[in-house]
Amino acid sequence: MAVKFIAKDDTLEDFRLAFNDQSANSFGDIANLSGSISSTNLVDAMNETINIATNTAGFILRDSTSTTQQIGGGNTLNVVGVTSEITAVVSATDTLTIGLPDDVTITGNLTASGTGTHSLGTIQVSGNTLSSSNATTITVNDILRANTIESQTGLVSIFESASGFPEIQSNRGDKVLLFDAIPLFNERIAFEGTTGNDFETVLNVTDPTADRIITLGDESGTVITTGSVGAITGTMITTGSLVTGNYANDSITLDKMADDSVGQAQLKDVVDLQIQNSSGGILKQIFGAGS
Repeated sequence: MAVKFIAKDDTLEDFRLAFNDQSANSFGDIANLSGSISSTNLVDAMNETINIATNTAGFILRDSTSTTQQIGGGNTLNVVGVTSEITAVVSATDTLTIGLPDDVTITGNLTASGTGTHSLGTIQVSGNTLSSSNATTITVNDILRANTIESQTGLVSIFESASGFPEIQSNRGDKVLLFDAIPLFNERIAFEGTTGNDFETVLNVTDPTADRIITLGDESGTVITTGSVGAITGTMITTGSLVTGNYANDSITLDKMADDSVGQAQLKDVVDLQIQNSSGGILKQIFGAGS
């Protein structure tokens, strides 16, 4: 397309000839314009042509916020990876590869759907099961909190009861809980009993100053304490086991005897014998030299 110039001394006829030639050869006949172009002037027709070319040869980019960007023929689409979030690699032929870097940072939440096994290093998550692919132990360096912790088959549970007490519960039918160790208690052991009321039986110890051993015999029976009343029976006392040293102030009262009688064998070491009435008053008192 050549540019036509009209000199200042050209005639009107020269201008007419130059204009017609320009229109015919440079701009062309508007009657020959494609029917897909509706514009009636050159500028609008060019803009319309560019728009048609863009829509045909190009494409529109739209993100999750509905922001759009038109990419036309000859334009360049830049795909830039964000450090620690995504990688973008262009390779032959006409290939764009988008992936994740070795070290990935996820700002929000990660949801991994599916029923297969998901691996994070050597830690595996399969459904509700957490396991290790290279060991039989999973180490938690921080505090682990759970509503309830159970053993593998559920025989033992550790949880907080409804009343707010920490509880270790045996789920066996016989409620047996085996301690394969020597338990150490700070100062006391409390027994709640079966009714769960406001009363407990507490075993308390005085702070030991040395190792102490209290042995419970190989027998069934009731433990006798200083608060026991009428707990000692004749079968608990063997012949000859009561000697002078067993009695306070070398005295014994008949009302402590089951049949209110004392035989020679019982009095051979007694030097002071008192006979009391039911109120504890002394009716008779016999002094002797003992054996």
